[in-house]
Amino acid sequence: MLEAEGVSLVNRGLALWSQGLREEAVTLLRQGIAVCRQLAVAEPAKINHLALALSNLGGMLIDWGRPAEAIPVLEHSIKITRIYSDKSHEFTADLAGALKNLGSALNECGAQPEAIAVLTESAATYRSLAEQGRPQYEVPLARALNSLGNARGLVAEARDDFDAAIALLRREDSAEAAMQLAVTLASQCGVLLHLHCNEHALANSEEAVAIFRRLGDTNPGGVEPYLANALPTMAKALVAVGRLDEAHTAATEAIGIVRRYSTANPDGWRQQLIRALRVLGDLLPTLNRHAEAAEVAEELVRLVEEDRHDVKALHQPAPEKPEKPKGFFFSRFKRRR
Repeated sequence: MLEAEGVSLVNRGLALWSQGLREEAVTLLRQGIAVCRQLAVAEPAKINHLALALSNLGGMLIDWGRPAEAIPVLEHSIKITRIYSDKSHEFTADLAGALKNLGSALNECGAQPEAIAVLTESAATYRSLAEQGRPQYEVPLARALNSLGNARGLVAEARDDFDAAIALLRREDSAEAAMQLAVTLASQCGVLLHLHCNEHALANSEEAVAIFRRLGDTNPGGVEPYLANALPTMAKALVAVGRLDEAHTAATEAIGIVRRYSTANPDGWRQQLIRALRVLGDLLPTLNRHAEAAEVAEELVRLVEEDRHDVKALHQPAPEKPEKPKGFFFSRFKRRR
């Protein structure tokens, strides 16, 4: 009964996340993890359920703008998963997925060398699985390559990672591959703009936005948060080619989306709002809209201070609790990487 309850809670959390109900999804996943811990104590052979649930929670926290909180969650998942990684290709893939999530979290927290090392291992693991005749791991490989490109920063090697991921994803015909293709196309724009490939960057971002809009027709709650990330990227590319009014439209749309979703949970969307406002704040003086630029700057100061306060609170020592018995555990519910 514990196993069925834990798997059900985790899967329901994943379903809510895919619909854009992020706070509710994280709450359910935490509940599922609590049940999985009980299961691990009762049946140590099923600890992998816990590892997979922790990996999924870590991935959600990263997307939710809380990477520092995700790191210990993912490290716990990896510690468990390494024990089982040589048992089957599915366990090995679970390890690669947790590594991918940890690398992304480390990169978001500024630990670039550590992030690159972890993501390199994740990509190599997925590549090995794919080369063994398991094409189901090509999309996860592309996802790891996208994260690796992001971690490398504005260097030509990062462009190669993105190109390899895009090539893999263009061979796939699924909503999952299309979603990841849009994410990767948008991700590559930063390095393309840095390398002065402005037209290429604009083509990438326009394709990414078009894919997100298409996918969002049937699942707006699950896709619009990612569209809101791609629109500021497109705005930067539009600025680079001199299309300032269109850039303003894109940045403004992104901010509108984030504000709509953040009404019920501003803390969970603050980082995304900060990113979009920074793009708009840089653009407005170019359009001689200085009063609006001053308003944006004022809001940014407030949001950054709120974010700093939250990060500081997150790192305060937690009150001591009685130590609970440690356990271990395993399952095949849906993975989120």
